[in-house]
Amino acid sequence: MILDARGDIPALDDRYDCCIVGAGPAGMTLAFKLAESGQRVLLLEAGDREVTWESQDLYEGENLGLEYYPLSAPRLRALGGSTGHWGGVCLLLDRSDFLPRDDVPLSGWPIRFEDLVPYQEEAANLLQTGRFSADIRKPVDDLGNLEVVEQRFSSDRQFHDVRNEDPVRFGVSFQDRLKNTPNIDLVLNANVVGFAVDGDTGRITQAQVRNYEDGQGVATADRFVLALGGIETSRMLLHLNAGHENRFGNQNDMVGRCFMEHPIIDNDTYFITKRLYSHSPTWELERLLRRSRPELLLSPSHDHMLKNGWLNSAVRLQRLNPLPIREKAIGDAEFIKSLQFEEDYFFTGTSFVMGEQQPNPASRIVLTENRDRFGLGIVGLDLRLTEKDIETLRGSTAEAAKFLIRSGLGRMRVDPFLWNREPLEQLPLDYSSHHMGGARMSLTSETGVVDANCKVHGAPNLYVAGSGVFPTCGHANPTFTIVQLSLRLAEHLADPTA
Repeated sequence: MILDARGDIPALDDRYDCCIVGAGPAGMTLAFKLAESGQRVLLLEAGDREVTWESQDLYEGENLGLEYYPLSAPRLRALGGSTGHWGGVCLLLDRSDFLPRDDVPLSGWPIRFEDLVPYQEEAANLLQTGRFSADIRKPVDDLGNLEVVEQRFSSDRQFHDVRNEDPVRFGVSFQDRLKNTPNIDLVLNANVVGFAVDGDTGRITQAQVRNYEDGQGVATADRFVLALGGIETSRMLLHLNAGHENRFGNQNDMVGRCFMEHPIIDNDTYFITKRLYSHSPTWELERLLRRSRPELLLSPSHDHMLKNGWLNSAVRLQRLNPLPIREKAIGDAEFIKSLQFEEDYFFTGTSFVMGEQQPNPASRIVLTENRDRFGLGIVGLDLRLTEKDIETLRGSTAEAAKFLIRSGLGRMRVDPFLWNREPLEQLPLDYSSHHMGGARMSLTSETGVVDANCKVHGAPNLYVAGSGVFPTCGHANPTFTIVQLSLRLAEHLADPTA
């Protein structure tokens, strides 16, 4: 059932098994799976079916660290969350992403890659990606330093099918399912502004709800899940802790810390000096000509990463076109100027490198002194990168460029600021709009906010769903892992002994 809090907040008199705050991919996935198990679910969404300015404006915030997008730009405060404008790229985290590393403090998950494998098929069905292979990495040559990484796309198609279809938009794709699932009540325009807490036990007893016309209400449930997105979940936990002596995952000041993005540097043009044919060993590159969503990921092998002290990363070679190199991309390079299109090279494309950001307690989400219309502190993002983050981008870019030369396939431009080791402040950094960490998963509250089952440390009935729980982030786009984790959390919450 779909209800609307605009005007008057519906009477939520029933007690629900679970109240989920946020109806993006994490919240919806969790709601559907819990409903399948017979639980009564209340799904509270602060936005409407589509983005409205009165809702979206509440995502405004302050950038306190590195230059970054306005905080309302990468996020959508509406049904379906940021899947309303995502690109549909789906990747698995690598096995090594879950493991601790001696040279990366706070690395390692309390779960392993194998713990998420049982949820791959169902996540693929929800996201319409097709199936991942058993081995998602393959060496590009005998040297073994660089590997091709398998990726999928939401609404994936065969390479010969050139229909232009959008990826799965949760707010549109699953609206009928929400309406027709009898044990899910979705309430739109329902802003959760706080929680009632039993002071003796620490149990959350009610969610406090406001609409945009000053209407107020409460929702009662046995369990509560924050599925607000990577930034907003930390913001809500910071508010909750401010009034309750830091008992909710913040016993050691970890809420909001280790916020992670995927930094990007655009390397612009690469070109291919060979004609490509399907019987050629370079068939993987021919996919860049034929596929409707072509992109080839080249990532240093795990051993090569460890040897060089790099984090995980990937250079993404995008669509090839039978076009000459753009004059702007040639610059002053005499060698490139001398090349003749259709004689010395035959195809051009663009490339960028996207890397992992190491968990860094100084990179964090905080509350500012400014207040929103509900009296809640406006969020501040203090984004910080380390030299290891930048060296990772530099190293993987160099490996991809060397591979193209070594194989005789072509050449790739490397951004001169990256190549010349310019200071961090001068690098032409971009970001992926992937918000991870801040409510990180850990064995104890000393190093994180939630446990291996996504339950907030010190809270009997409060959980977190979404990328905020990532202890590390690899180079993979997070949506597929978000859905896997939500399915795993649903299985845990459906267990009567949990």
